[in-house]
Amino acid sequence: MTVDRIGERLRRYRRAANKTLNQVAKESGLTASFLSQAERNLTGVSISSLANIAKSLGVPLNSLFDQPTQAQPDSHQGERVRYTIEGQPLAYERLSTSFPGNLLNAVKVSMPVGYQSELIAHEGSEFAYVLSGRIVYTVDGRQYPLAAGDSIHFDAGKPHYLANVGDQAAEVLTVTTMGLFDDLVTR
Repeated sequence: MTVDRIGERLRRYRRAANKTLNQVAKESGLTASFLSQAERNLTGVSISSLANIAKSLGVPLNSLFDQPTQAQPDSHQGERVRYTIEGQPLAYERLSTSFPGNLLNAVKVSMPVGYQSELIAHEGSEFAYVLSGRIVYTVDGRQYPLAAGDSIHFDAGKPHYLANVGDQAAEVLTVTTMGLFDDLVTR
């Protein structure tokens, strides 16, 4: 048995939802051309974009790709599972857990030199703290250069993207109210 690549999963779930690329694009805040490339595995898709697409398609995010669980409220350096999303150069470490009423989702993101994300907008707010490297967040057309120790907090409903503009890999702590994990742990 072969495992579907993300593009095939996106296409299969979109067709099952009886939605066109344009409908999903409008609902997810992405472009139809970007979604078309993603379905053909020609471009990587960030976790934020996948969360928007999953919401548009009415499927759990973990149906599009596998994420590690974080059952305990504490996580420790060296014990977290580092993961990637197929076709995407970013590496993630999940920092937060799921519980009823949770509003915050946190990940540590490692991005290579030259990386630039797709333009996205999503519900809620986003906070990022640069741990190392130099990045630029562009929010609603305005650039915010950030280096280690700098942060940004903004309305994630405004179109935004980020880029590693430094000469080394960058690490960023990102906290968002967007649902990044749908593995609600019941206790």
